[in-house]
Amino acid sequence: MFQRGLITVGWLVAFSFCFSPVQAQQHQAKTNTLRPVVIETATVLPEGQAAFDLGLAMELDREVGGGGGREYDNLRVAPVALRYGVSSGMEIGAAIGYSDNDAEGLNGPDESGLEGISLFAKLQLNPESAVRFGLVMAGDDNIAPYPNDGVDVFVNLALQKPLAKGVLFGELGYRAQGGDLDMNNYFNYGVGFATAVAETVGLSLELVGEQAQDIGIGNSLDLVLGAGLQLGDGVRMAPYVSVGLNDAGPDLAAGGQLELRL
Repeated sequence: MFQRGLITVGWLVAFSFCFSPVQAQQHQAKTNTLRPVVIETATVLPEGQAAFDLGLAMELDREVGGGGGREYDNLRVAPVALRYGVSSGMEIGAAIGYSDNDAEGLNGPDESGLEGISLFAKLQLNPESAVRFGLVMAGDDNIAPYPNDGVDVFVNLALQKPLAKGVLFGELGYRAQGGDLDMNNYFNYGVGFATAVAETVGLSLELVGEQAQDIGIGNSLDLVLGAGLQLGDGVRMAPYVSVGLNDAGPDLAAGGQLELRL
């Protein structure tokens, strides 16, 4: 399967990132200004720095399962997060996500509720890699596409590599779900590239996906075009549009992310 192949190749690339030599300081400065929208970055907040994150997206024509009219639109508010740099190379945080499903057919999801409350920590391994891990709980098990029942645990490896014209990003993760959803554990993965078009403006192209064990929930693969706008000291906005490359992902989505350094 194409998606499984991407995951296998991704893990091989991950090892080359994690065990590569530390890059020169000028490359690290470039990495901090060029970032993707969906893929996790390998940077963490400086010690004593706090940040507030807010994400909003309108997702059109998602689908549960392999057809049968189980289509829906989704208004997603995620993440709503607070992060704090507790030491050099480490941050902790808490986040929530919310989905409002709007069924397009009789059998489509038509619920709204919390995707869960997430508590996490993120460790920077070197200037080109970081690992984020945590748990998700207190969510709604009837919503799509990210239900929660019991306690989920997750780990996510973020990768980045400075290049002559921009920065290459990668992401590999795994989420083990609890409760009645314990058979729907899944991998997430992504690769992307960001480049500067002005001093405070960058563009990014990302390919992101999920590979679930329960095909009834569905696997997604999306192509994301985003922009990073540095609006002022400590204020960054990242609008984006995406197209789904299979039925589980939205045919079309538009949204944005806001980061405020406090």
